[in-house]
Amino acid sequence: MTRLILESKKMPKIRWGVIGTGSIANAFAHSIKHCNYSELISVYGRNKETLKVFSKKFNINGIDAVEKLVSSNDVDAIYIATPHSSHFKYALEAIKNKKHVLCEKPIAMNHIESMVLFGLAKGFEVFLMEAYMYRTHPQTLNILQNIECLRGSNEKVEINSSFGFNAEIPKEHRLRNPILGGGAIMDVGCYPLSMSKLLAGHILNKPYADPISIEASGNLDETGVDSNSKARILFSENIEANISCSINEKYENNLEIISGDYKLSVSQPWHCGQFQDGYSSIKVYSKNKLVDEISYKDEVGLFTREIDHASECILNNKLESDLISHADSQSIMLWLDKWRKELGIKCPHESKENSQLIKSNFFSIQNKKLEGIKIDGFDKDFSKLALGCDNQTSDIHAFAMFDYFYGAGGRVFDTAYIYNNGMGDKYLGNWINSRGVQEEVLVLGKGAHTPDCRPECIKPQIIESLERLNLDKIDIYCLHRDNNDIPVSEFIDALDEIKNAGLIHKIGASNWKLERFKQARDFALQENKEPFTTLSNNFSLAEMIDPVWPGCVAIDNNFLDYVNQNNIMLFPWSSTARGFFIKKKEIATSDHFSNPSMDEEKRVWHSETNLKRREICFNIAAERSVEPIEIALAYVIQSSKIIFPLIGPRTINELNSSIFATSLNLTDAEIEKLTIT
Repeated sequence: MTRLILESKKMPKIRWGVIGTGSIANAFAHSIKHCNYSELISVYGRNKETLKVFSKKFNINGIDAVEKLVSSNDVDAIYIATPHSSHFKYALEAIKNKKHVLCEKPIAMNHIESMVLFGLAKGFEVFLMEAYMYRTHPQTLNILQNIECLRGSNEKVEINSSFGFNAEIPKEHRLRNPILGGGAIMDVGCYPLSMSKLLAGHILNKPYADPISIEASGNLDETGVDSNSKARILFSENIEANISCSINEKYENNLEIISGDYKLSVSQPWHCGQFQDGYSSIKVYSKNKLVDEISYKDEVGLFTREIDHASECILNNKLESDLISHADSQSIMLWLDKWRKELGIKCPHESKENSQLIKSNFFSIQNKKLEGIKIDGFDKDFSKLALGCDNQTSDIHAFAMFDYFYGAGGRVFDTAYIYNNGMGDKYLGNWINSRGVQEEVLVLGKGAHTPDCRPECIKPQIIESLERLNLDKIDIYCLHRDNNDIPVSEFIDALDEIKNAGLIHKIGASNWKLERFKQARDFALQENKEPFTTLSNNFSLAEMIDPVWPGCVAIDNNFLDYVNQNNIMLFPWSSTARGFFIKKKEIATSDHFSNPSMDEEKRVWHSETNLKRREICFNIAAERSVEPIEIALAYVIQSSKIIFPLIGPRTINELNSSIFATSLNLTDAEIEKLTIT
């Protein structure tokens, strides 16, 4: 647990404003008095009477509108101490006003809200941290140091922890109210979950570990939230955690790590002696005998440590904490979602109608990083990247990804008749019509995929896609596959008729070979019909040695020369070779049916040349202090003047990485190295 080093011994204090006037806000206000680098300036609360009492009690400014607090020049950072359901709203307000944020756990209502907040915080260059106080306490460091002996062991490791209390409260109370984010898992289950991930990760020599699986049981309240729950989590063949939480039953609220004859026991893992005058201890057993006890007397205070840690991060220009990183918090939120899903809990905020994320219109505050590109024959601007619409798992996920891409300047969206069993079209259409951006975004649609790759199938599929999209016309339409049994003239005749009917604007092909593509263009130009002006084949730094899916076609150098010579717009799919250039999975994402497997990677990309290119790519990335996948995407972008790589990010972090790649300019020497054969 590294303590940040301040640039000088005497530093200015971070001026804090707090949102909320409840018990946790009171604890914050008491604790900040003992901080070295923090001071409390203002408070906002919805209730005028409690706001007045709170501000008078702590001799600070009481502000009656959250907009006034987050826009105040007298405040540097905001602490959010309100019910879970309002965390996203208040954090977003603070971020857009360029205020740093310390937000109570859980940071949002689901992992989609959290990934948006983390993406926006980095975009606005403000610090954002989820408040798990135990992470900043020396006791947690002592636990981590004492379990290092388990690294490399073949013994099974069992992590057991609980957090439960009995709250006799009405069903309207935040703990039982689904609208306010109630339930044991969200309120206290996040503690044993986050701790088990931290411990498993430390044993595996990682900052944190993502589970392999989770199995859960529990009881639901009449309101629909969980009253109590138990979960069994597997992290590896040898590491598992058994965790439990409750709001209607008191538990031991302890932590045990057991492996063979070794046992480490912590009686106060969450409050770290906060209610025992600062005294806490860790007990180590061997063969059921106490062999060591590490005691600690905290003279600072648990809350005080957390506040000053956040302030030190801010003073050192950090955008995230080393003790609870954005990636860690994002992973915790994802597995909280999975835990609740195991119990069949339905969160109101995950419906399109109730989602505060959708209502927020956060895209309106983003900085546009993708410049508009003018292309002859189009009234709309293009963007250097095209966002694929086949990786979204829900309405909320789709809106989050589409909004963020649009807010960053993204204007091209790639969909297809078969994507996600038609949901790709529906998600995109719902978003376009909801946001009213029909005249601003371009839709690249595809259809007539095998086995329906026949001229008579094209128009019915286009009509159905337009109905799903709720649009009148598709801007660019590509045949998704080729059918060598059908003359190219028949495809061109069918497409030209559909264009003349006003259903499509420009046409192209996906997964066509050069000879057939050229024949189709030549026929169209000769007959004065609409020619192919778009190609969407595979193209990346890694050459596809075996088709990802049947019928897939890649671009070779001859095809690329033809494309460039004839000003063909190129929309390469799998432009980063489906994760071939990723060092490791940085941020947890929801499972998706199209996620590539290692078997697929080896079959499709593992040639001697590709492995050499990957090694060179990794070396260049290290020299530039960027990610290898960003180098790989930059290579594709620089391969043609009118190339628009299709990207398929599952998370905002992945999307930001792709956007950043558009700003990288590889040197001729670097490109020469990368094109080794």
